[in-house]
Amino acid sequence: MIAAGPVRAQAAGGAMGAAEAADSNEIIVTARKQSENIRDIPDTIQAFSAASLEQAGVESVSDLTQMVSGFRIVEAQQPGVVVINIRGIGQVRNGESPVAVVVDGVQQNSPNQITQDLFDIERIEVLKGPQGALYGRNAIGGAINIVTRAPSDSFSGSAELGYAEGDEFRAKASVSAPLGEKAGFRLAGSYLNRDGQITNATLNEKVDFDESWAVRGALLLEPVEAVKIDLRGSYYDQEAGASWYRSGPANSPREPVVGNLLGKAKRKLGDLSAKLDVDLGSVALTSVTAWSSVKSDLFEELDWEPLDLVAATQTLNVKAWSEELRLSSNTGGSALRWMAGLYYLHTERTLDTAIYLGTDLTGLPAHILGSRLIAQDDNDAYAAFGQVNYKLTDALELTAALRYDIDRRRQQDLSPPVAAVPPGFKATYKSLQPKFSLAYSFPGGTLAYATMAKGFRSGGFNSNDVVTREFKKEELWNYELGFKTMLADRAIYLNGAIFYTDITDRQVFGLDLSTAPAQFIANPIPKSSVWGAELELTARPAKGLELSMGGSLLDTKINSYDTSVFAGTAANGDFKGNKLNQVPRYTLNAAAQYTAEIGSGKLISRIDVSGWGGDYYWEIDNADKQDPVWLVNARLTWAIGDVELTAFARNLFDRRYDLEFVPVNFAGTITGQDLGAAAPPRQIGASVKVKF
Repeated sequence: MIAAGPVRAQAAGGAMGAAEAADSNEIIVTARKQSENIRDIPDTIQAFSAASLEQAGVESVSDLTQMVSGFRIVEAQQPGVVVINIRGIGQVRNGESPVAVVVDGVQQNSPNQITQDLFDIERIEVLKGPQGALYGRNAIGGAINIVTRAPSDSFSGSAELGYAEGDEFRAKASVSAPLGEKAGFRLAGSYLNRDGQITNATLNEKVDFDESWAVRGALLLEPVEAVKIDLRGSYYDQEAGASWYRSGPANSPREPVVGNLLGKAKRKLGDLSAKLDVDLGSVALTSVTAWSSVKSDLFEELDWEPLDLVAATQTLNVKAWSEELRLSSNTGGSALRWMAGLYYLHTERTLDTAIYLGTDLTGLPAHILGSRLIAQDDNDAYAAFGQVNYKLTDALELTAALRYDIDRRRQQDLSPPVAAVPPGFKATYKSLQPKFSLAYSFPGGTLAYATMAKGFRSGGFNSNDVVTREFKKEELWNYELGFKTMLADRAIYLNGAIFYTDITDRQVFGLDLSTAPAQFIANPIPKSSVWGAELELTARPAKGLELSMGGSLLDTKINSYDTSVFAGTAANGDFKGNKLNQVPRYTLNAAAQYTAEIGSGKLISRIDVSGWGGDYYWEIDNADKQDPVWLVNARLTWAIGDVELTAFARNLFDRRYDLEFVPVNFAGTITGQDLGAAAPPRQIGASVKVKF
């Protein structure tokens, strides 16, 4: 009979490394592309099972910020355009992600794929610190490994319906069954339709509306005992509100929105993958072939006032296919474990941005202002990588990994009027990324480790040369000391780490709306650094009660600054000695969950608290600072048999804050004012789920 899947995280909690379930002493994860016990990995890693994700109400990767310390995601301008920060390693808008996001063994090519809905998930693993030795470019801050549920060896499924404030309707369903003795399938889908909760007073409409649907299918084949073929495909379609900014200084009220144009965005994501696993005895062969497509359309106002001044459209089209081939040891229990692989990625990307002057209330453009920017990118990335784990003694293990990346990028400027031979730009970015770890296992299960690793984010081209057409690659070295320990007969799990990160040529986003509106990425910070410390605790002090807490402290500094890079723009200045932008001085997350047996059912109550603050500056000039933000989520689930009834509240105390802030001196806005976007308000809802 077909297997349900090779590994399963047994975690019920959410602390660093997660706590083992009561009936298991192991959590097996694949964050390092091999099946390993999470407590043996000399890295900071958190794992979340399907049960823990559901109990915490995680619907998107963005929701992981309430459970993962030192991790922030801002998604304000439009769905899919995210700004991620992990351990002080940030992402610029329209730039590459600082984390490698991998879904079922396939590394996502575009940041626009990261925040699609999570449904029918088996587990999520968050690996912190640079992971370039295994994942290559853009794993400069870590990796997120998402594993969806595999086909089961018996007929099963589930259906869920939910309703929440903002006239939000949500539905999810899945079904799985074997197809004879050597095959099985799984089909899952989700649907969301909401009117929204943030009002535009000028238009008397909600701006945060969203209608999206997704479907995912999997076919698992085992034609012979030593061969597994895993075929997967998914499609995601979204139409939602976008760009609901309002003028005012940092920490000002952002509601109601007053612009006279309704921002809209569409996003369509598709992917197909084929994974082949062959057991060759002492060696295992894995091949992962994948194709993906991203289409995104945005219409937005650029004055965000009840005035007919400026609007814009932006269309993104990305197609990519990749191949990864790995050989790994398959001896089990041996002192030596190893893995070696090759990787190839081809990407075609077109970004089309147009600016319009004068619009009517239907949002239809009247005529083009200035030029239209169309950039077409054609990229090829190659890599060879490997990792060796060797037990020097029964207690001491050495890990050495190495990867060499070559990223060849080409861009053509197709902005009108198009020349007979459009201008072309070419560059190749290379990086050798080593990683070394030494881990010692003490009697009783405590692990102490030291790790040093290099990370690399590729360079690239802007759609214009307002500052620079080409921006350089970003690299860093991270040095970390950590421990993982178990106390009170496995009732308490305590894990911690301290680290130092040395960053070269940090990439910074720029925006100038004062003249011909332009977005750009540049490297004005030759040297910067991050000092950090993290601590995670999970405890089960009594039957049915689980407590977890995590916190991080970060101290960042711009050690050198090149004033010539942004000279002549609104972002001009000397910012040496300042803090890096959008990095909180501290983050804290805590949760308490209690399960009470009631007759033949159980009542699960949970409360989550998360917050961040300190030196959270929006830009590198450190002029605008966000006030500390504390959020509380609560859930109550009654489970009886195969039925679960849940009531929930997100942002229970209705904390209003800037989801994003854009100061005028870093945007040169049309109206000469600062801009901010409202974060989601409190939302109360309920759902019912049936398993079969």
